Amino acid sequence: MNHPFALSRRTFIQAAGATGLCVVFNRLSVNAAQSAVAQDARAQPAWGDTPGKARFRIDGVAKVTGQKIYARDFRARDMPGWPAQEQLAMVLRATVVDRLFEGLDLSMLPAQWQPTRIVTQADLEQDHVILPYASTPPQAWPSGLLVAAGQRPIFFGQPLALLLFRDFESWRQAKRLLQFNPQVVRYGAQATIPVVTQGYDPTTQLTRVAEAGFSQVQSGRSNPFAHPPKKVDLEARQLRDKIDASFKRPGIRSFEGRYSTQVLDPLFMEPEAGLAWRNGSSLQLVLGTQATNGDLSTTLGLFVDPACPIKIDTVVLNSCYPGGGFGGRDTSTFPPLLALAAAYADGPVRIAQDRYEQFQSGLKQLDSTMRQRIAVTADGYFVAFQSQQDLRSGGNNNYSQFVAELAAYCGVGGYNIGQAAVDARAVPTSGVIAGSMRGFGGPQASFAVESLVDEVAAGLMIDPIRLRERNVLRQGDRTVTGAPLEQPMQLAEICRLARQHPLWQQRHQHQPAAGLLYGVGFALANQAYGTGTDGVMAEVSIAQDGQLTVRSNCVDMGNGSATTLAISTARYAGANARLADMGEAAYFVAPLGFTSTQTAPDWNNPRWTASFAMSSSACLTAFHQVHVAEQASRVLFETGLLPAAAQLWGVAPDAVRGHTQWRDNHLTAPGLPALDMLQLARQLYALGLPAAAMAHAVYQGQWVVADYQVGPWRASLALDGLSTRLANRTDWLRHDRFNTVAPPPNASLYGRSLFAPSGALAAVEVERRTGKVKVLQIESFLDAGRVLQPDLLQGQSQGGVVMGIGYALLENIPLLGEGGGNGRWNLDSYHVALASDVPLHKLGLTILPSQESTAKGIAEAVLCPIAPAIANAVAHATGKRFRELPITPEKVRKALHA
Repeated sequence: MNHPFALSRRTFIQAAGATGLCVVFNRLSVNAAQSAVAQDARAQPAWGDTPGKARFRIDGVAKVTGQKIYARDFRARDMPGWPAQEQLAMVLRATVVDRLFEGLDLSMLPAQWQPTRIVTQADLEQDHVILPYASTPPQAWPSGLLVAAGQRPIFFGQPLALLLFRDFESWRQAKRLLQFNPQVVRYGAQATIPVVTQGYDPTTQLTRVAEAGFSQVQSGRSNPFAHPPKKVDLEARQLRDKIDASFKRPGIRSFEGRYSTQVLDPLFMEPEAGLAWRNGSSLQLVLGTQATNGDLSTTLGLFVDPACPIKIDTVVLNSCYPGGGFGGRDTSTFPPLLALAAAYADGPVRIAQDRYEQFQSGLKQLDSTMRQRIAVTADGYFVAFQSQQDLRSGGNNNYSQFVAELAAYCGVGGYNIGQAAVDARAVPTSGVIAGSMRGFGGPQASFAVESLVDEVAAGLMIDPIRLRERNVLRQGDRTVTGAPLEQPMQLAEICRLARQHPLWQQRHQHQPAAGLLYGVGFALANQAYGTGTDGVMAEVSIAQDGQLTVRSNCVDMGNGSATTLAISTARYAGANARLADMGEAAYFVAPLGFTSTQTAPDWNNPRWTASFAMSSSACLTAFHQVHVAEQASRVLFETGLLPAAAQLWGVAPDAVRGHTQWRDNHLTAPGLPALDMLQLARQLYALGLPAAAMAHAVYQGQWVVADYQVGPWRASLALDGLSTRLANRTDWLRHDRFNTVAPPPNASLYGRSLFAPSGALAAVEVERRTGKVKVLQIESFLDAGRVLQPDLLQGQSQGGVVMGIGYALLENIPLLGEGGGNGRWNLDSYHVALASDVPLHKLGLTILPSQESTAKGIAEAVLCPIAPAIANAVAHATGKRFRELPITPEKVRKALHA
């Protein structure tokens, strides 16, 4: 199909669409024919016979029987129509950044183990290969996906060359001789590393002064450091002087500190791996991906230069389970390297990284340094807040400036502070690529602000939770950007519940054993979910046997998205979907028929949308993806199932519309016989009614709403795009929207407008002699809105606790020279939380009652308060404040014996 719009932010795909490039998406399978997630559950124990509920995950049986497999499990022989034999590729990477790269020395390889082809940056330049968007280097740094001979590597772990081997054995033997061998890469003269002091653009400067009605939303974006300044910049500068003065007011106490967090690795269940085959002008990829839209667009963009001799007009993406993700596979450099290997290979080629290579090349979390101060009245009310946030990125940009942006939005935490100045920037370094992974800036900001608030409580001798409760945001307040908080805010209730919990009430009564110290800490978080402008899509269809299928561009990264979407069809369509096809971004392009996302906003144009597709995020499913799946289910019911039922009942659809109810897997209406799904489906197909509905929605401050006409049915829906497919047909009918209700004015400046308030109590013991910290108990408190599936919610909370413990106490990998980029890091050096580190039987979760009709994205919300709660507990136990993560035994021992 033609590709008429930008699959991602990359505008060059619009040009690619004009050349008639084609994208095909396949969801891969246990047997290269059927997906483990999309398996027919009728052949398995019933995972979800009760509409709207699941006994276990839709992929649960496949998981425990070994049928759920990943990209590294596939070989060319498993792919229908592919040659059985594959080649292997190895990526050689830079381990130094201060010397010029001169070339490779492969003389240690016997002739039979020599690569059949070496792909270098010179090859890419000669063939006019276009670099991925994410490979754009900092200003004044050399460019190139691979390092060109005579150039300095931009960052540790940057690819130097692709080595292609004829078969597995030659690859295995060559890798044994090449990996960890310092003689392979020839480096020359010393090279100066430019000093980079500016962050990636755009940097984030937030100024809010409530009494002046000044904020990003109310006044527009401002930069108080701009030269030359605009009027809004000058006003921001003057108001920041006012904020400075607030710290000097009589009766005001000022508290300040410098807080830092470390680099983390996502530690996938499996390192990245994939297969690719260039078959004429078709390029087929097999990989685990978090960002199907980004991987497709990046692959397309490599070869669109008319001067490029590698002519690709079709890209087929076969998607496997990513084996985790949570940001770690968002615009990864692995897919373009795999595509390039295939472009230069003679037949199918496979790349399978081991754990050493994954540490060397995989996306890391940005570390941070945050300098902040807060002005407080004597009775504990927050008056003013200032924060300067530096987050260190690697030499390859991966949404780094937007990670810093979210850190700024989270910088004030869940507090209503009338005067705030928060500046955040992502600073390029020579480190391993760092960016969107694990929390997207929220955990860094939460640790800093929650540690500072605890220090304020200690200084004022106020109960730390009461202090928080006194200052939290409430419905009707505004965020640090000035966005209005129109949803109920339960931050105060979280504080109340935590304050009354026995763990907090009895924290001073606990008597630890000799040689141990005991402490309890609390932290609050008001983590946002979504990006501010979120485009999502789903299709719900019914087969002639009555079975429902849900299709989504969302990727299940282990967070249960497939299960959640499968049960979301029940609300309107009466049953759980038996199939869940995930990650299908390209599938939706032609049926929805949007022609532009890049032009100026034009909601009067039914073919325009603010955001078509985006990378999957662990926090998008419950609110965003469920919404659009439910809307599609509603359309299928109103235009297909209900008219079919009315025909069977011998009444007009309008006579029963609004009076039907799903009960025990049957559609009922007063005084009429109950109809099962098989009856309805057969009648629907006999009448040629819509058997599938495809919906697209955009959230920006609120859902975009419009009117739609589908046959005789007309309704206002929280959608901006709708298509239907009639029974026994393959073509789609697009229903253009009209009477569109656009997002609120200035919604694009909100930054974030959806929040999932949370909090955590942590109890720890500290060994005086060794300094070792042991977490004894975690009690989490969460406003999750409407709970869709309690088991999945509990699992995400427990996962957040485990990640938070690793963040607080264990995980750390240097970004620069001694870090993963040297190629020698593995799990003997990188310590993740094990069962012995987690209080498995003392993980409590209190879910607050909610009157909200929608669920909330809680993936980051359950993570953000854990590390600061542990840090505050350690401070309570030891009387020492640790402002740097991780809090290691060495740091604690040194502080205790100072």
